[in-house]
Amino acid sequence: MKINMKIAVAGTVAIIIAIAITSFVLNDTVQVVIDAGHGGDDVGAQYNGRYEKDDNLAVALLVAEKLEEKGVEVAMTRDDDTFISLEKRCKIANRRQAELFVSLHRNSADGAKGVEIWVSDDSPVKDIELAENILKNLDEAGISQNRGVKAGYARGDGNYYVNSHSNMPSCLVELGFINSEEDNSLFDKNLDAYAQAIADAVILSLES
Repeated sequence: MKINMKIAVAGTVAIIIAIAITSFVLNDTVQVVIDAGHGGDDVGAQYNGRYEKDDNLAVALLVAEKLEEKGVEVAMTRDDDTFISLEKRCKIANRRQAELFVSLHRNSADGAKGVEIWVSDDSPVKDIELAENILKNLDEAGISQNRGVKAGYARGDGNYYVNSHSNMPSCLVELGFINSEEDNSLFDKNLDAYAQAIADAVILSLES
């Protein structure tokens, strides 16, 4: 009887510990999720051996670093050259109950240049404010052209998946055209300044 009682008590304790651990993990919230677009076999746009996935990760790591230096709690959807599905990227942000979600990309189109930022076509003020803050700071850091904050999806109807499936204010930053020599030169020269501009804009948006 005593042995059975000990087993029952031990089982109860194990269940309590498991519940506590699960609760901790599920409530491990962050303030910002930084999403480096593409990764792994999904290289994104490319130009003369340059892959979008690499540029995205380079700036995302710097943005996360600068935010953490200011005491902002950050999670990244990827911090290396790994493929992460769009669904998983949003699940990471939603599960961590982030306050803001910023997806970083490079653009591609013949004869185009500059920076544009996308929000969902039904975005509330907070999403637009986040995008405008980032674009303003990037413009001041030095970009070839300010193409504005845009709503929806560049290739037709609907919205970018990460904007429409994230539960918090979000935006998708197209940080210059990868097939533009001018944009690539500015990206390489101003990488740290771009990261600082994005981080400062995120902090401003968190405080507003």
